[in-house]
Amino acid sequence: MANAGLPTADPHGIALTELGIRQADVVADAVPHAPLLVVTSSFLRARRTARPTARRFPSVPEEIWEVQEFTYLGSLHGQNLSDRERAPFAEMYWHAANPYAVDRPDLGCESFAGLMDRADRLLARLSLIPDGLVVVFSHGMFIRAVDWCLRSRAGSADRLDMGGYREHQRGNPVPNGSIIELDLDDKELREPIELTDRSGSPFPGVW
Repeated sequence: MANAGLPTADPHGIALTELGIRQADVVADAVPHAPLLVVTSSFLRARRTARPTARRFPSVPEEIWEVQEFTYLGSLHGQNLSDRERAPFAEMYWHAANPYAVDRPDLGCESFAGLMDRADRLLARLSLIPDGLVVVFSHGMFIRAVDWCLRSRAGSADRLDMGGYREHQRGNPVPNGSIIELDLDDKELREPIELTDRSGSPFPGVW
């Protein structure tokens, strides 16, 4: 709903649009075979997107991991605002470029450094799983954080360079209802495979 430009008040409980529900079905059909594991974030939209895949592979275990979206504008939580209305506050956050600043940690918000730590933990956790397919339902800014961590490991990015990350994230949006493949020896994420038509916010990443 937020990506479609609708006002929302809580980043955890944003629902899917009718288009998002159709996209979730298309994603499930695109999974090539039964995975070892289906992983989702705790956020409603990720769990609902994963439902058709879980139904297609009912014997595959499903787990919630810390792959939720980056949320950093805690003072605005509870206010029914659109992405466009939150955008000026997001710009102030990114302009300040303090990787350790946290606005309302009591609401689950985190610092940019915390986001990078979470991305690193995902890569470490995936490395412990035997060879095979793991399907992870996550969110655009977090997915690009994983990409940024891979690039920093390869020496092509500064891990805590907020300006560099933001430019990379805005220049490489993750389309709704898309798939990105990752092998653990990759040094960056591959291009998204866009499966469906989509509608998106002109101001992504403003929570």
